[in-house]
Amino acid sequence: MIRLIDDINATRISLRDSHYSQVILSHIKTYGSSYSFCEFYELVRGGKRIGLFSSFNGSVAGDTLEGATPDRSCIRETAEFISFKNPYSAELAPLLSGRAGINGYIRVKRSFYEIPAGKIPPGLNSSPNLEAVYKTAFGDSGEEYGIWLTDTVRRRNMGLLRVFSLGGSCLTVRFCGCGRAYICDVATPVEERGHGQARALMMGVSSIYSEMGYSCYLAADESTKDYYDHIGFKTLGGDYVYKFRSGFDI
Repeated sequence: MIRLIDDINATRISLRDSHYSQVILSHIKTYGSSYSFCEFYELVRGGKRIGLFSSFNGSVAGDTLEGATPDRSCIRETAEFISFKNPYSAELAPLLSGRAGINGYIRVKRSFYEIPAGKIPPGLNSSPNLEAVYKTAFGDSGEEYGIWLTDTVRRRNMGLLRVFSLGGSCLTVRFCGCGRAYICDVATPVEERGHGQARALMMGVSSIYSEMGYSCYLAADESTKDYYDHIGFKTLGGDYVYKFRSGFDI
């Protein structure tokens, strides 16, 4: 059974040391259960909570709890839950997703990479213009810009997120936890590519976080995997993200 949690902040939950749990925890810390666009659900089997999901702005993250092992019925319920919620994307711990796939969704392979610490390059900016960052990472400002900006500023003001840039390149440190910092939305304008700018930015930020006791990592899909292989970043493993089928040409 998967059911809504009314007050996540008043619920005792043993999260794992995993990427998926850190995604969920970042939503708990930022919004809790006070907003309609951020909801939390528990997966219960035999009267025992064994999994947790966050539903945030059209995306879903799911993980098993510490020491829990879901059975086939849990995997089936998870797939049904995703189909019912109809998010544009879902990242699920492998034990929850199985191998059968989810109706209406495509499995997109991704790889996790460790970002080595390097020299902090001159000109690294820890307070870049957010509109410029958005345009570099996502294209011209549109209706999604306001949602992104509101969420980014809220998380940044709470000390949960930071944005960095070097020249035209930019990245976001989305969250930190369990000794790791997750970097996403790494981007460089087309006209500035090929000069090692993004690599210098990533390694410089990794150095900053290394001094605070965190190792940095990121996730790359098949379109960017070769780049990280080419520059020698270490692979940490991989998984699949589920993307809503209408967003792909089949």
